[in-house]
Amino acid sequence: MIQRIQSVYLFVIGILMVLPLCVPIARVVVPNDTNYDFFAYGIVEKSAETSFVSYYWALFILSLFTILLPLITIFLYKKRFLQVRLCIVEIVLLIGSGILMWYHIRQFGADATVLYKFSFILPVVCIIFTYMAIRGIVKDIKLLKSYDRIR
Repeated sequence: MIQRIQSVYLFVIGILMVLPLCVPIARVVVPNDTNYDFFAYGIVEKSAETSFVSYYWALFILSLFTILLPLITIFLYKKRFLQVRLCIVEIVLLIGSGILMWYHIRQFGADATVLYKFSFILPVVCIIFTYMAIRGIVKDIKLLKSYDRIR
């Protein structure tokens, strides 16, 4: 059901997690003045001609799961307990995504300058939205239980 507020939260999570695939998570400047843009799918060297340096398949697949899971969860509105469990799994995936982003950026070493972009904090923002979705789902569960008591 789209009119439930938790459905809106879950949809926003799916949309926000697309951004790290399109917008750089961080820009890394190494001592020889080479700029690298870090995306959720890999690192792109920013020079005269743009070229891929490496792909991060684990982070890319994890990002795809963090996009698809909340969108799938929206349509499981009749199975509220499953929705809560999937939201908890989403939180774990978002934490893992944030840790993987940080780990891959730190591989450049201490001498590299890292300029974090807005996309770096999106997993944290999505964790907050997921928590709010869980609260909305639990509220629905309590409301339906109260209706069952009235009958």
